[in-house]
This record gives sequence, structure tokens and C-alpha cells, in this order.
Amino acid sequence: MGAKFNKLKEELKSLERDELISGPVISKKRSGGLFRAGLSSPKWLKGILFAGFLAAFLLYAGFNYIGSSQSLDHSVSSVENWVNQPDEDLLTGMGNWMNDMGYKNLSRQDLIDLRKEGVTATFTSRMHDLGYANLTLDQLVKLRQNDVSSTFAAMMKELGYDLSIDDLIELRQHDVTAYYTSNLHDLGYKDITKEELIRLKDTGVSITEVKKLVNDNKTRPSIDEIIRYHISHQ
Repeated sequence: MGAKFNKLKEELKSLERDELISGPVISKKRSGGLFRAGLSSPKWLKGILFAGFLAAFLLYAGFNYIGSSQSLDHSVSSVENWVNQPDEDLLTGMGNWMNDMGYKNLSRQDLIDLRKEGVTATFTSRMHDLGYANLTLDQLVKLRQNDVSSTFAAMMKELGYDLSIDDLIELRQHDVTAYYTSNLHDLGYKDITKEELIRLKDTGVSITEVKKLVNDNKTRPSIDEIIRYHISHQ
């Protein structure tokens, strides 16, 4: 590819040099009889050679780009794999901590898989401290898959809710947050149930709407009234 490319390039340079020589009196010899003595190179031949040169250049550049692109992709992939490699000391520490909490005989791959799901020894320990001491590995994974954090569980407990693992998962599946719940408590809905929280979120009721209704009414509207107001103003 390189030899062909260079040959075409030199031929094109020769054509350009020929054009700089004025008059038909200069005798030129080209291998293969492409040029006759006393005549300048024909335009159609220049066009063919230039097109060939351009095609060879583009093909050559294309091969180089593809090669460099593949090499770049391989390099990026290698770096990503290196970055994502688990720290061995971290895995060892996690394994020991999980073992102390009752999760015996976890293999290195078990620990890696748990971390990929977001389950860490810290998360597990905090859930244990909140009273969820008998969690299975499947439950831990399911909690993290549904975006249940130990902070969410702790805040909901602080707000007075005694929630099971399934309750925590259900609330997060309906996008109920501790912040949303706390704001409702601040507006006077301290006894709002898990089911009512889910109804409000599923209907799309915002804290701003609830605050407006509370401020506009002498008495605090019920959950049903809030939902009806929201629906009627869609």
C-alpha cells in the first residue's frame, strides 16, 4: 500500500513539474510511452493519475484511521478494565467484615458480585444497626437494586415508620423519599401512612400543592381532598 501510494505521489509531482516547463520543444521520455517528444502531458491522463492518487491517499488514510481507532478502543478498554479491577485489600476487609456479621465463606467472586450490585459491608452493617439483622444476601441485593439506602431506611425510622424490607422496597419503587415524607410531616400530616404516601406520589402530588392547600384552607385538607384537587387541576 505504501509503495503504490508513493509511486502515484511521485508521478503526480512529475506532472506538476512538466507543467512548469514552457513550450513544446522539450523532449520528454516516459516508460511505457505515455508521453511523446515535444508534447505536454494530456489533461485526461492528469485527471486519471490525480484520481488514482486521491483514491490511494484516502484508502491509505482510512486504513491508518481504522487501525489507530481499533488500537485506541483497545487501549481505552484496557484502562477501563484496570480501573475496574477490585482492590484486593478492600475485598479482604469486606470479606472479614461480612464474615463477622454472619455471612460466612463468601468467595472473592461473591464479594465482587455484591459490590457490583452496590452491596458493601458498610451498607450491610448500617442496616443491621437499624434492626435489619437477619438480611439474606438476596435481600441486600434487592434493596440496592431498588435504590434503598441505609440513609433512607434510617430517616424513615426517625420519622416514626416501622418498615419491613418489602415496605422499604415498595416505597422506593413508587419514588417516595424521606425528604418528601418529612415535608408532609412538617405540614401537619404526621400520621400519613405508607399507602397514602404511595397514593400521593403515584398521583403526582407535589409538596408545593399541599402547602398551597394548607395555606388556603382554615382546616387541613384530607389526603383524598388533596388528590381530588390535584386531579381537577390537571
